[in-house]
Amino acid sequence: MTVPPAITALRAAGESGDADAVAGLLAPEVVFHSPLSARVRFEGREQVAALHRDIFAVLEDVETTEPLVRGDTASFSFRARVRGADLEAMNVVRVDEHGQIAECTVFARPLPGLATLFSALPPRVAARRRGPLVGVLVALFARPVAFVLRTADRLVPKLV
Repeated sequence: MTVPPAITALRAAGESGDADAVAGLLAPEVVFHSPLSARVRFEGREQVAALHRDIFAVLEDVETTEPLVRGDTASFSFRARVRGADLEAMNVVRVDEHGQIAECTVFARPLPGLATLFSALPPRVAARRRGPLVGVLVALFARPVAFVLRTADRLVPKLV
């Protein structure tokens, strides 16, 4: 099946960290489902484009794979680093009848990379959306949780 042009462009924008290019690919009513919590989703072109600015500010060395396509949905994985931690993720992206990205869901691993992303991204997003004080509050909750998860990832396999 042919790869939708928006998917090819999304991969290129991800590898170059170009949030403005991502914004041009999004449907007006796009929905982005967070890999960090099912309780958080971003709706609308402006919110999702702003989220990508935050994402690209914390991710480094993004490399994507060739997508798999079925109907209006494509998936591709990417590798990146966040604050020195390796991160692997899978994007599942649905394109609408106009060829724009209508929905995106991200799944991420391994635990240390996901935990580091959890400590880096939500405080940044909260500060942008709700102000610096809320960003600090979110960091106060997120960073200890991330520390515990990274530490558990190192210790628990030795005990199993």
